[in-house]
Amino acid sequence: MLRFSANISTMFTEMPLLDRFAAAADAGFAAVEMQFPFDIAAERLAAARTAANVEVVLVNIPAGRIDQGELGLACLPDRPAAFQDAVALAAEYCAVLECPRVNCLAGKPLTGQSADLCWDILVENIGHAAEWLAERNIGLLVEALNREDQPHFLLNSLELADRLIAHVDHPNLALQYDVYHARANGDDWLGGIAPRLPLIGHIQFSDYPGRGAPGTGDIDFAALFRMLETLPYKGWTGCEYAPAGPTIDSLGWYTTLQPGLDHEQASTDINR
Repeated sequence: MLRFSANISTMFTEMPLLDRFAAAADAGFAAVEMQFPFDIAAERLAAARTAANVEVVLVNIPAGRIDQGELGLACLPDRPAAFQDAVALAAEYCAVLECPRVNCLAGKPLTGQSADLCWDILVENIGHAAEWLAERNIGLLVEALNREDQPHFLLNSLELADRLIAHVDHPNLALQYDVYHARANGDDWLGGIAPRLPLIGHIQFSDYPGRGAPGTGDIDFAALFRMLETLPYKGWTGCEYAPAGPTIDSLGWYTTLQPGLDHEQASTDINR
């Protein structure tokens, strides 16, 4: 059975972040993931995690000055120290939260910056981070965003993500495969998974368009879940969608898309 983790940066947002651990557990999730939880002390997050008895399976490396348009630091030639500090902060949180992996957003080259130079910087930074994190037993993921939402993001296709992983060539580097971003790019979002399975460390989903819950867009989630069940994928499948209302009301997809699973079972066994 697939193991679903709730992204509590996009789900259960009707309540404070510290309360979302328990809300996810009450909804049947055994694991959560977060994007950028760094405004709250790691110890407070860990206490909430422990009280709710859930795992934290993923956090993002800080992505810089998001309010100023940055979306990652790894490709920026003028921010090497900031990137190193971001990796170190994510690692500190992982140590406290017992989180086994981090996701790194590559970033957007500034106007006038050479894309080739930014690529070389990205390869170098990701290589160093993969090695440094490996020494701390933390896995490193990279993610391709889509050109529709983020036209200036450097790593804006699965092909570029494949190329980055090949260039870095480090056993501690894997792909975060986001179904929404693949669909938004017009890629074969379903057929692209199996060939990349040896590279995939984590899978995320939301529906397209809109990034809502399954059933709000045109992605065939029944086909996705059927296929994942047939593959030797042992990782978590992250629910990174934004519910239109209370999150608990958005979870009907779990039973709808998995025939034969009754609602009582779903409420206590969503990812076990």
